[in-house]
Amino acid sequence: MSVSSVLFSAGTRSEMDLELEPPLKKQRTINTYLPDIDIWIDKIKSSDQNLSPVVSDEFNAPIKLGKVYVGYIKNVQDISKAVMTLNEKIPLKELQHLKRVKRQNIILCPITSLNSETIQEYIEKNVGELKDIFDYFQVLEVPFTAPRVTKQYQETKKYWPCNFHPNHYWEKLVRNSFFTDHELVIHRTYMEVVMEIVKWHSNYLQIKLSDDGLQDINASIVVDPDINSIVTIAFDHRQIHPLQHTAMIAIDNVARTQNGGVWDNNISDELMIHLKEKFAINFGVRDSNKNSKEGPYLCTGYNLYILREPCHMCSMALVHARTKRIFFCIENQEKGALKSTVKLQTISSLNHHFEVFTGFL
Repeated sequence: MSVSSVLFSAGTRSEMDLELEPPLKKQRTINTYLPDIDIWIDKIKSSDQNLSPVVSDEFNAPIKLGKVYVGYIKNVQDISKAVMTLNEKIPLKELQHLKRVKRQNIILCPITSLNSETIQEYIEKNVGELKDIFDYFQVLEVPFTAPRVTKQYQETKKYWPCNFHPNHYWEKLVRNSFFTDHELVIHRTYMEVVMEIVKWHSNYLQIKLSDDGLQDINASIVVDPDINSIVTIAFDHRQIHPLQHTAMIAIDNVARTQNGGVWDNNISDELMIHLKEKFAINFGVRDSNKNSKEGPYLCTGYNLYILREPCHMCSMALVHARTKRIFFCIENQEKGALKSTVKLQTISSLNHHFEVFTGFL
């Protein structure tokens, strides 16, 4: 599929009479401001570690235990009758993941189901037909939460038999082996492009990329993974406009490829030439989408690669834009909304969910 040239943009409209991009001149190849980022770029390229998915805490949470009454059935021939009767009259509404029987032991109810009566009195009151089939009663701890993945299931069944059907997608996520070696090369190359954009802009702005410097700098690219092409690039312009975080600019740039967008300052031609010379990758949108109202809605099907974990505003904008996957390199400890302060992508009430990956360094 052919790839057409794309409009790259960032910044605000011309009412702010500021030069946001450097004049066209030869890019300096030696930069004394960039010792740290060069080390990071080498790590990104050389690492053989798989990327780490940012998943809901429930996948790694320890098994939550609770206490139940268990009765020991004297005669194994009464087990079937006991199960049918208990399921009808004392259903385990919140413990459906557990099997009712373990050999001759059968779960009767959580201990919170009783008030002041004894378990024998409770049985006589609610299932009187079973009052004589038990040899004794005991209180045991059993898992009160259903296992989501195999490692939790293995822990659960140590306490009590459990119903479990593995979700292969979830299993792949929690094993940290989601991407093939070939896919990892692609993802790491795109993050290297992000680093190169940061490097180029910091050179122009003379920002030293120490840990403190990176608190005020960010860059991103949007990629169409179906054709392995960079749709747009963006750099942080919060010093010009409080809303112009790199992710917000990236979304606006994508909208411009679909005859939308509100900000219109162009990315430097020199930067584009530099990136195209340095990386053997495609730039542009699909020809079928150009000047068409029938193309994707904003970032539908697109991946975002960003230096720093996006904040709450940007993350919600990426939800609205229907982004497919987000890859970030550095955590945003104070304001990050995908891992550091909250995991927005795991909130079930949202009407769109994207995948999030990190672990480039």
